[in-house]
Amino acid sequence: MRITIRNNVEISNKYIRFIKWKIKSIKRKFHDLIYVEIHLKSEGQSPKTYYANIRLGIPGHDIIIQNKSEDLVEVFQKSSQAVHRYLAKNKSTKNKSKRRNEIFHKKIS
Repeated sequence: MRITIRNNVEISNKYIRFIKWKIKSIKRKFHDLIYVEIHLKSEGQSPKTYYANIRLGIPGHDIIIQNKSEDLVEVFQKSSQAVHRYLAKNKSTKNKSKRRNEIFHKKIS
């Protein structure tokens, strides 16, 4: 699996390691993950607003998640929850279509 992090924000390496750790834990749960691209940026001075754009490479169409917040940790939490939600939804949809195909093949046979 390929992990690409584009860091346009001056954040420390501990956050980068944390992001990679979260992605690896997600990969253990959802095996269909091929690659992850994360683009981090910030805007403003006194209340900095952080943006995270995440592209998840899965079989079929990619999933793109965008989050923003004034707190960097909150951006990571929101993004992690969204990734889990979308991958679980994708997994359940894939399982439903797989079951439908199995039933269809049983009826034909």
